[in-house]
Amino acid sequence: MLDILKESKEMLDYAIKVRRHLHVNAEPTAHEFETVKYIMSELDAMGIPYENVPDGGVLGYIQGPREGKTVLLRADCDALGMKESPNNAKGPKVCVSKNDNAAHMCGHDSHVAMLLSAAKILSDNKKQLQGRVILLFERGEEGGNCIYYVMKHIQEKGIKIDSCWGNHIAANLPVGIVCIQGGPVNAGNVNFEVVLTGKGGHGSHPDKSNNPVDCFVAIMNGIKDIRMKYIHPASPLTYTIGMVQSGTKRNVIPETLTFAGTCRFHSAESGRLFKQKLKQVIELNSELYECKVEFKNFTGPSIPTVNNDKCAQIGIEAVEKVLGSASIVRQETSMGSESFSTLAAFYPSIMANVGAGNEEKGMTIGAHNPGFDIDESGMPYGIILYVAYAIAFLKQDDKIPFTPFNGDEDDLLAFMDRPVPPRFDC
Repeated sequence: MLDILKESKEMLDYAIKVRRHLHVNAEPTAHEFETVKYIMSELDAMGIPYENVPDGGVLGYIQGPREGKTVLLRADCDALGMKESPNNAKGPKVCVSKNDNAAHMCGHDSHVAMLLSAAKILSDNKKQLQGRVILLFERGEEGGNCIYYVMKHIQEKGIKIDSCWGNHIAANLPVGIVCIQGGPVNAGNVNFEVVLTGKGGHGSHPDKSNNPVDCFVAIMNGIKDIRMKYIHPASPLTYTIGMVQSGTKRNVIPETLTFAGTCRFHSAESGRLFKQKLKQVIELNSELYECKVEFKNFTGPSIPTVNNDKCAQIGIEAVEKVLGSASIVRQETSMGSESFSTLAAFYPSIMANVGAGNEEKGMTIGAHNPGFDIDESGMPYGIILYVAYAIAFLKQDDKIPFTPFNGDEDDLLAFMDRPVPPRFDC
């Protein structure tokens, strides 16, 4: 029998090598050209066949001795477009991105490292697979929506998938602890950027001008009422105005004002209703204040990530056999968004969190922060999750209760009111 704990821990040196290579050579969303080449070279070395889906990512294939079911294991591979701090909460990091415009401050480097390590174990032990494992190294998770091209490829080729599993590294969990649970785990979102145009002038004569700041204040006050008046109190929903730009001097009334923000929710219907009311608030106040309004960006609702309860049960039981029940916890549902929600819309899926925090070493800062850092000794636990779930899921014959999204990937894109993502591959 495969000793998953032993073999996963033996992959640590390899996982560290992969993670540090990708970390130092970080590439931003949808531009992961060298990252993809590196992943394919590692799969070549393992003898694992794969496809490079243009602008989407890499799909690897590990076939067991029988047909059976198919489980997809996913890791995202893009970095954030930001400059990394050389220090974490307590001191220097072990490696830092050499690219000032890209940094793995969300841990995707470790996700790739864990999945490649799991791929090696599964490939070397493929006789234990009662079906097929698909490896997905997804590009453009950080807003690039490159999963669109992956799903188009899967659906056009008629690739059968019975379940999906994704890992996300977490600095707020200590090493050795993992989170596996059913239900909503990540939020959907509505994103907006709006330009208000009034009439500029001198601050001494507001009567001869039309200040878009006044219009924005009215809109801001109206947005505050949407959550209370229209969204069910038991439905989690939050919003943020993250950017307001207008004016250059205290005594000059500006002609334009731009504001932008995001709304997060666990119910796509709540997100749809928020977006509808938001548009009304903006348009009605713009008319009242005689300002022209332009929606530069007004997308969503994207869908939340909802873990399948039956798949969560399979995963918990499989991981308990390797790590024991004390290593598995539940967490508060995140209001962050995940492109994994697309997979979870079409297939019964699980997004799990893998502990990589270490207070003593200063690895406590959350993702999307320049000081984000992880304890690499947490990676074997993510490897365990991939391997244990893949083997366990392919063994079981239970029916998975699940209702997929009614339509294909283009229908989902239309539902989310998002454009087809740009293409960058030559």
